[in-house]
Amino acid sequence: MNKDLDDRLIPNGEYRDANNISVGKSEDDDIGALENILGNTLVQVSNTGNPNLEIIGYFTDNNNNVVYTFLTDETSHWIYKYEGSNYTPLVTGSFLNFSKSSPIIGINLVENLLFWTDDRNQPRKINVTNTLGYYTKENLT
Repeated sequence: MNKDLDDRLIPNGEYRDANNISVGKSEDDDIGALENILGNTLVQVSNTGNPNLEIIGYFTDNNNNVVYTFLTDETSHWIYKYEGSNYTPLVTGSFLNFSKSSPIIGINLVENLLFWTDDRNQPRKINVTNTLGYYTKENLT
C-alpha cells in the first residue's frame, strides 16, 4: 500500500487502500507483508419480529466467538447474544430505557458479567450465562 502518493501517480501493483488484509508486524524479513483475512458478514436480526430495531451498541467476545448487541426502536429494548448463526435474547423490557440518540459505547465483559453504560442511564450489568428473565426490572436501591 502506498498512502504517500496521489491516486494518479501510484504505479501498477501498488494500492492506496485495501480491505480484509493484515499487515505483518514481526522482526523477520517479512515485516510489513500483507496477508488476506476473512471479511465480515452482514447479520440480520430477524427473529425479533420487529424490522425497526436498530443496533445502538455491541461488544465482541473474541475468546468465546460471541457478539452481544443492544437494540431499540425507542419503545422496545433488547440485549441479544449472537453465537454462530443463532440470536438469543438475554434481556428485554422498557426499563432498559435505550435511545437511538444515546449509543452504548462503554461495554466490558468480566468473566460472565456484561457491564455497559450509555451516558443516559446509570451503569448496568447482567449475567450473560443466565437465561431470559434474570433481569426483568430496574432496582434503584
